[in-house]
Amino acid sequence: MAVQEEPKVGVVNQIELHSIDYVPLRARHGRLVDQTTIWFACFHPLTLVTGAIGIGLGLNLIWTLLGVALGTLFGTIPVSIHATQGPHLGLPQMVQTRPQFGRYGALFIWVMAIVVYWGYLVVGGNIFGTNLHQFVGGSAPVWAIVTGVVAIVLAIFGYRWLHSAQRIVSIGLVIVLVIYIAGLAVGGYIPGNALNLGETFQPVPFAVTVSAAMAYQLSWAFFVSDYSRYMPPDTNRGAIILWTSIGLYFSVFAYEAVGAMAAAMLPGDDIIASVSATGDHVFPGLGTLMLLVFGLGLLGLMGMCVYGGSLTLITAIDSIRPVDVSRSIRVVTILLLGGSSAIAGAFLPDNFLNTVFLVVLEVFAYLMAPWTSVNLTDFFIVRRGHYSVREIFKRDGIYGRWNWRGIMAYTVTFLVMIPFMHASHFEGPISAALGGIDVAFFVGVPVGCLTYWLLCRNLDMATEREVVKESDRDLEPVVRDLEAIA
Repeated sequence: MAVQEEPKVGVVNQIELHSIDYVPLRARHGRLVDQTTIWFACFHPLTLVTGAIGIGLGLNLIWTLLGVALGTLFGTIPVSIHATQGPHLGLPQMVQTRPQFGRYGALFIWVMAIVVYWGYLVVGGNIFGTNLHQFVGGSAPVWAIVTGVVAIVLAIFGYRWLHSAQRIVSIGLVIVLVIYIAGLAVGGYIPGNALNLGETFQPVPFAVTVSAAMAYQLSWAFFVSDYSRYMPPDTNRGAIILWTSIGLYFSVFAYEAVGAMAAAMLPGDDIIASVSATGDHVFPGLGTLMLLVFGLGLLGLMGMCVYGGSLTLITAIDSIRPVDVSRSIRVVTILLLGGSSAIAGAFLPDNFLNTVFLVVLEVFAYLMAPWTSVNLTDFFIVRRGHYSVREIFKRDGIYGRWNWRGIMAYTVTFLVMIPFMHASHFEGPISAALGGIDVAFFVGVPVGCLTYWLLCRNLDMATEREVVKESDRDLEPVVRDLEAIA
């Protein structure tokens, strides 16, 4: 299918036109490799922390690396599958939640996603500001706000700018990651017993490491198709899953490996400082160079979080009161989300961010697992990709205001997960019996899929598909007319 790109002239017209609305065929563009670079360039300090968990629990380096490799793989599979939804529907990720939960029923999911986006931005801006203060000088709060401004600019210009920025940053990240990992591995800096498979293996810490890596990877699920929705609708599903998986898996695992190696060499130190110090072991200045390139990756991710958060915020507002999905509302929501998170990251106390705030993000990670299982089951098994774009946006469309099937499946799944959880301030009875192993995600995802599928067995899909076909019959001509008017 031939797809023409939208013409772009002038700075203002470089600002992305679409927000939560349908992306028409003539605006579709992109390459599969873009789905790798957009995710490979994403860096967040929490990835380093996740990689160091096994070391802190008493595992040696090799068992820690195996644990995060396995957990990251388990998390990558469902997350990357979401990428197929973008080209097929031409809609952002969170809008696609309406068919499963209803126009109002999905509000909780959207609020949860907005909090996670905002949380990543606050923590990222705070860490960015603190480290620039240490390495460059100046005021940490000022640097945090400057970081937020850059993220806001990237988000305002939107999809193309974010993809372009991440392509460039990916090159630098590949270079510094290869030099760091290879340099430490062949330079004799890693203790011999750190790579001995016969020593220090402990099943409980290993299982905790696997589970933590999986949980962290699942936190990316709610904005994957935001960055694939401009791809042509005939994009091969297997191919886009593969290319997305490559970016998601190898970037996160590489950062986790850096965190694990730094923690193994300098246990007990601050993870950022450890990465810088161990990088200088390879050659003087590498540590600072790594943090600089990592910072560019963090800026790109923050831009993506502001962008995805604004789309989710618009979706939530539109569900309560329909809005004109224009450039203006996208810019306003970006300024609101990006500005508030930059101020919070600059002025909230570090001890609050490192305790209460991270606990909140941890809880919301649990809350995302039931959503991803319901969403993917609906797309691939129940409705098999047959959705009406028009009905998704109707106040009284076929998907309803409250979808009891999705809400019930979500509730049952989360309740089933509770006994298996092992969080900072809570341990479920089954997790305690297993010695502290958290298997909530391994239980929750299949339970969510099965529960939702069973509840949808009596859904009249034949009739719904006829409505879908009729409702979207002339979707493309109408979209072109609306663009001409705009």
